[in-house]
Amino acid sequence: MARRGQDLWMAPRRGARHAREPGVADGGRAAGEPERAASGNPARETPARHGYRQPGWGMALVRVLALAAGLCWPDPPARATTANGNELALYYTEAKTDTERRTLAEAALNKQHFFRYLKVYSLREGETNGYPCVDLELREPSSGMMVRCRVVKSLSLAKLKEDPPTQVGDCVALTGYVVGIDPDAQRIQLGPVIVRYKDRAAPKPGKELLAEVDSSAVIYSFTGGKQPVNVTKRDADLLAHEQEIMAARGKDGWARWLLAEIAKRDQAARAARNKLDIFRHAPAPAATNAAATNAPPITEDED
Repeated sequence: MARRGQDLWMAPRRGARHAREPGVADGGRAAGEPERAASGNPARETPARHGYRQPGWGMALVRVLALAAGLCWPDPPARATTANGNELALYYTEAKTDTERRTLAEAALNKQHFFRYLKVYSLREGETNGYPCVDLELREPSSGMMVRCRVVKSLSLAKLKEDPPTQVGDCVALTGYVVGIDPDAQRIQLGPVIVRYKDRAAPKPGKELLAEVDSSAVIYSFTGGKQPVNVTKRDADLLAHEQEIMAARGKDGWARWLLAEIAKRDQAARAARNKLDIFRHAPAPAATNAAATNAPPITEDED
């Protein structure tokens, strides 16, 4: 019986296409297969002689699905429109050839860049079209390049005049469009800029919070009342009254109190800004003696 069972186990199953002899997977030939002459070149051997199996429909389906997923995958999010001005200055000074510098300048031209740690080298107040302005020349620390710009926007002028007023040696952060780069003078020229905040002179080691340098950064948000409230660094002292107001007036009362106090401070800030000489339009220049001499006479018929 043991012999018969062994013979049955070794016999080919009914319906099998052909019986396999030992060694087929190792390069042997199947039963009934005509013997092929060895070519001597392994690359020319048929896949069956090396046990290779052609990919089936399953693999083809996987490839089709992968291709379809790649075609349907959403586009990556658009990159930020404001580039890093400090990196631009550093890469420009590290460029080895004029071609590299020209390529960098052409890519940066008329694009908005954000600069930090700019040290004020010179500051001159003046007027443009009858309105006050401030001409700044600043030094970018990582490259040593100079950055020249003119501040004309009222809020930026007010930022420069905030107590203590900005002076030579202070540092600022600003955003502006690059309108030119002078390779000989190692200077970047910006169009009208926005002064973001008064900055530190160098990067802070470790983690840096925006509220550490920008007084308009939000440090607290409250949504428990009927109206959401955002508290900036400027109004951080109001948060000391949270428990007192919350216990007396509830969540909505706390939100209303915050909004009222912030509105008072905004009004006071506007009044202080209006006192600054940043909105004035200069009167027309008075006529000189020479101009008065050559002026036509005034008759009674003229108003």
